[in-house]
Amino acid sequence: MNFTFGIITNGNDLNIQKIIHSIRAQSIPNYEIIIMGKSNIDDHDIINIPFDESIKEGWITKKKNIIAKIAKYDNIVLLHDYVVLSNGWYEGFLRFGTNWKICVNKILTVDGRRYRDHVIFKEFLPQVNTLLPYGCKLTPAISKLTYISGSYYVIKKATALDYPLDERLVMSQGEDVILSQTLSKNNILLECNPFSTVSILKEKDSDKFWEKEMTPEFYAEFSKWAEIYGHEVFKKQCEFQESWIASIL
Repeated sequence: MNFTFGIITNGNDLNIQKIIHSIRAQSIPNYEIIIMGKSNIDDHDIINIPFDESIKEGWITKKKNIIAKIAKYDNIVLLHDYVVLSNGWYEGFLRFGTNWKICVNKILTVDGRRYRDHVIFKEFLPQVNTLLPYGCKLTPAISKLTYISGSYYVIKKATALDYPLDERLVMSQGEDVILSQTLSKNNILLECNPFSTVSILKEKDSDKFWEKEMTPEFYAEFSKWAEIYGHEVFKKQCEFQESWIASIL
């Protein structure tokens, strides 16, 4: 498997060096690293793309869409400048295979706790824990209630080009939720590779609601509920998100 790694930054070379080291340590036969934003790092496997941060602050949607257009390889890893690959990441993707269009994998905090990776979008849902269990059989009904966080995900080039991020939006404006909902509307599953892991380099509040994991037993019952009520909830969630986006633009 060949990979394009697109690092989104506005200037954090210390972290970027750690990310590059974690990529090189995987011994991937064919890869490239694109640094999108302010950086002074230069090497044989690196493409630097300067970006004028004054155009629109936090314009990560534009940065990711540019990476998708220029990426050399079909598998594009989009990650912010605080996400590093763990040992065995590449072997985990070899095990997971290539039959997916977008996926995430295990994301851990600096203290080893699970962070936002395979996440239920809770608006209009009954009281449930937010994180889906690793290795669960993802159904279309559950996928439509899921979103993939923008801090890190892996996407096929064709999928990224067919469904670009909404460039009207900037960081923390729900661009990742909108992308997830758009893909779900087009019957693309938001999958999880349980065999690979990344870690985030900055501190996060481990008591947030999204850090609570659904048990496999509850997931089985939740799947049945989603088959009956999921479509209605997904429609409400999309309407809610679209209304919120309209209010901030």
